[in-house]
Amino acid sequence: MQDDTKLDTPQDGFAKETMLELIEAEDGRLLLRDMDGKEDPLVSIDFSDKVKDMLGEDAHIIGQHMIHAAIQVIMSKQMNHWHAKVYDEEPTHYS
Repeated sequence: MQDDTKLDTPQDGFAKETMLELIEAEDGRLLLRDMDGKEDPLVSIDFSDKVKDMLGEDAHIIGQHMIHAAIQVIMSKQMNHWHAKVYDEEPTHYS
């Protein structure tokens, strides 16, 4: 049996599996990065001092929600991309 399934590659913009961590850097920025920490952060959120003063302790939580929303959008795009590939393929056999 031949498997003609095409796997998504990082070049397509869709990695199969990634372990991420959300950290707060020493300078107060929120960083989303790969767990190995060898590459630059994928997302960085840095509120201005004015916004930090306005939000207080909620700035960290709001930053987390912003990153969470970005992850949800990426996951939704991946699912749509995957479903498009599944449903747009011509069947090999018809009943």
